[in-house]
Amino acid sequence: MAARDILNLDNSMAPRLIRCLYIIALILITVMVILGLVRGVQVMSRSPVQPPAIAGNTLPAPGATTPQPPGPGMMGPGQRRMMAMMDRRGPMMMNRRFGRPIGPFGIGRNPVLAGLWIIFGALLHGAIALLVVRILAEMGLAVLAMPRRAEG
Repeated sequence: MAARDILNLDNSMAPRLIRCLYIIALILITVMVILGLVRGVQVMSRSPVQPPAIAGNTLPAPGATTPQPPGPGMMGPGQRRMMAMMDRRGPMMMNRRFGRPIGPFGIGRNPVLAGLWIIFGALLHGAIALLVVRILAEMGLAVLAMPRRAEG
């Protein structure tokens, strides 16, 4: 019976297909919003970025060795990738020209504001996506409900 309905043009399956695609789009939008909320909470739970300490003209104690940064051969694959990303974009959310965090409300310095900004963005993107998908689904159903024009 189901194969005959699919192959036969007597029953229109386009409205059902639009409704199924609408449900799938709603599920994907929900997952996107939840992942955005989780990312915002993760950013909020980070410790704030500390400004670099300014070292005075103090000499190290006699006999004390200064720690050397690891050379390029001693880095792991994750560290190399992070260094490459830092070379391309600079430190996280830093303006290369002026050396200060960019973004509204000092987001680069305050992880709580950065997390709230990410959460707000996720909710806004979800609402916009929901409205667009809803409008497209209604347009599709309206086009299918239109009477067929007479041939001739």
